[in-house]
Amino acid sequence: MPRSIRILHVVDSLGRGGLENGLVNLVTRLNAGRFEHIVCTIRALGYNAQRIAGRAQVMCLQRTQASSRFQIPALARVIGEVRPDVVHSRNWPAIEAVFAARWARCCPVIHSEHGLDAAWAAGEPWRRTLIRRAAFSLAHRVLTVSGQLRDLHAERTGFPAAKITVLHNGVDVERFSPDAEVRARVRAELGLSKNELCIGCVGNLFPVKDHATLLAGVAAMAGEVAGAWRLLVMGEGPERRKLESLAESNPQLRGKVVFLGSTSRVPELLQALDIYALTSITEGICNSLLEAMASGLPVVATAAGGNPEVVVDGECGLLFPVGDPAALAKHLLRLAADPVSRVQIADAAVKQVREKFSVDSMVRNYGQIYESAGQAFTGTAHAVAGA
Repeated sequence: MPRSIRILHVVDSLGRGGLENGLVNLVTRLNAGRFEHIVCTIRALGYNAQRIAGRAQVMCLQRTQASSRFQIPALARVIGEVRPDVVHSRNWPAIEAVFAARWARCCPVIHSEHGLDAAWAAGEPWRRTLIRRAAFSLAHRVLTVSGQLRDLHAERTGFPAAKITVLHNGVDVERFSPDAEVRARVRAELGLSKNELCIGCVGNLFPVKDHATLLAGVAAMAGEVAGAWRLLVMGEGPERRKLESLAESNPQLRGKVVFLGSTSRVPELLQALDIYALTSITEGICNSLLEAMASGLPVVATAAGGNPEVVVDGECGLLFPVGDPAALAKHLLRLAADPVSRVQIADAAVKQVREKFSVDSMVRNYGQIYESAGQAFTGTAHAVAGA
């Protein structure tokens, strides 16, 4: 029987987020008899560290810009101690793991890109682009979660798009699925009346999520929508105080917006919604968008990043331009006025996710990549490392 393939995952942290949630799904769902996991974080652990307790060894470099600008030596030491069969780094904060793995010369390295910060969505400093190009060239496999992200990085770095593999995120369609009983219970808990329109979103309160456009769009809708409505904002982050102030200072929003903070009840709370709104400036493949669609919600999302690869506009959701609250309000009003259309779009959304974006498909694809990389080097990697 072949021995297990040891994977060293390198990420910035294990806080709340789509990348981190995807890593948890991999660690907990890949065949434990075939794959062994070590997760190394650059800065901190976080909420998701406890979710993989018992399924992965977790370590943290606890590095900051003040303590060290270069992580390659520290990561090389970790690789030497762990002696993995595969190193998998994710996003810019962990990209130095590519150089560390090649320096250690003991195993293949995979690097994947899951999205962009708002600050770098329009462009990056040339030094950063050169480093990214070098890392892509040194990695044995380069992955992105969307075709848009693949094309963007290929254009910016000059690295061939044909050498970048697109591997979409996936959602647990058992955990996130329509449930009428849960909907009735949670709406009662929240004090929502039967006909009260409930709009919601899930995401860290960071500038890249552009909740200011969400509030502006909902405020524009509020002046024209018939009947009672409410907006639920799930997530925490540095923008919260500013957003709360915006909601309180706008007469159309005052008393209608509920900031729920971080919550472990997202699957239940999604059931209480009638419409899901996503206003991100940029996205890879948004996990919360997939979760909302799988839960049977009509979604209104920006035509940004990988969102158009998930949402077929007019069929399983509605798209609008980034930073356009008037277009958002128009879509919200359309859905608010047409319950039949909401149901049709929601049904198509569930079908779209189940057929193309299931977590089982995502895990299977990653497993095949790890298998092919690990099989090519298993049996030789440790001999080289010990030479």
